[in-house]
Amino acid sequence: MPEPITRTPNWLRRQPRTTRIVIAVGIPVGFALIGLGVWLDHVNWWPRHGYVLNLFSGVTGACFGVPFALVGLDYLTRNQAEYREIERNRARAAAEVDSFVTSLLDVFNGRGLDDVAIRVQDLSDRIEFVRSLRFDTPERDDAVRDFFNAFGELIPDPRGSRRDQFKAFARHSDEIRAMRLWKTGVKTQWRRLDGARSQMAGDWIDKPTETAGHQAAEYLLMDGRNPWNPNRGAERDGAPVMRHFLADLQALCEAAKAMEAHTQ
Repeated sequence: MPEPITRTPNWLRRQPRTTRIVIAVGIPVGFALIGLGVWLDHVNWWPRHGYVLNLFSGVTGACFGVPFALVGLDYLTRNQAEYREIERNRARAAAEVDSFVTSLLDVFNGRGLDDVAIRVQDLSDRIEFVRSLRFDTPERDDAVRDFFNAFGELIPDPRGSRRDQFKAFARHSDEIRAMRLWKTGVKTQWRRLDGARSQMAGDWIDKPTETAGHQAAEYLLMDGRNPWNPNRGAERDGAPVMRHFLADLQALCEAAKAMEAHTQ
């Protein structure tokens, strides 16, 4: 013997209480009126009661029409509320992304994100070339000089002097302090993006780009990845350390560009 259906369908449980009452009363009454109307038609009662027929038809239609109208109205209302919530979440996410980009670009001489990303890629290529050369060759000295010229355009020396070697980054406490503050701002804003991402309900940038950005934010200016570390070591360690810093910076720029494009 089949078990009786005792549970209300999920879609009905999601309806407001008033709608559930109207459905529970209106639909059975409507079917009852249909049955009564068919029987009265069978006994030829309607031709003598035309006005009652009109009232009877209207009430029968209302028993079915009102519940379905309430369900449709509730569906439209829910869709509008969900759409407004999505738009609010997207606006909040866009504001958090703007704050992150502003924090990321804070030390880059007023340059925009696209320009910084291009220059970081160029610097990454230059540092790879430096690393491919022997340490004690004139060609390497020229490559290092060219690198510092390009790097100074992106992150100028705050004292206005020209850097000529990697250990020059760690000579001045004010510059070291400024970079530490920059790192703190970038990492703080990145963590705030976690809230924006959760509000977007999976509608976010691709996972590899986000993961690379997250790792870069965690590794940013750590030991072995910080050119401004006063305890970094010998001059020959400068190029590998700079390579890691630029790789982190490049990942953050790519993540920032993807988030900007996604939230606009």
